[in-house]
Amino acid sequence: MDSEKRRKRIIEVLEKATGPITGAELSRQCHVSRQIIVGDVAMLRAHGEDIISTPRGYQLNASGNGGIQRTFVVCHGPDQVRAELEAIVDNGGTVQNVVIEHDVYGYLEGTLRLRSRRDIEQYIKKMAESKSELLSRISGGIHSHVVEAASEEDLQAIEEALEKLHILYKQ
Repeated sequence: MDSEKRRKRIIEVLEKATGPITGAELSRQCHVSRQIIVGDVAMLRAHGEDIISTPRGYQLNASGNGGIQRTFVVCHGPDQVRAELEAIVDNGGTVQNVVIEHDVYGYLEGTLRLRSRRDIEQYIKKMAESKSELLSRISGGIHSHVVEAASEEDLQAIEEALEKLHILYKQ
């Protein structure tokens, strides 16, 4: 399969998918290495395809599920990551991203799209296996998340849960 056909196939697979697709799965379907898929995704992005990488794999960036969003600014260490994320998803939220402000690079964002405890478990496992550092380590634990929920009541419940954990950032 040449690169043009392979890239069309990647888009077809992502369009039909009901969730993220791993690079390994795309490489299996296209009969190439995972590194070739990484390059193909980079080329597709360069040509305008809105493909995002999440901890669970690649997906086309689709607008949210019609919910409402709020940004929560929090500050905590690595020992509270699970509690923070569970407080959000257990109260009906989806953690869309993580953002820090860097002194030199400015706004740094990682796409998460965590909507369940299963997603959180996979995210934490992937962070541990890759020995990656949390973005918030760079910013002294201060970071923000865009959270999407079905209602203002859900967002209020999330805020209250984060307050109970004493991790909401207040200047």
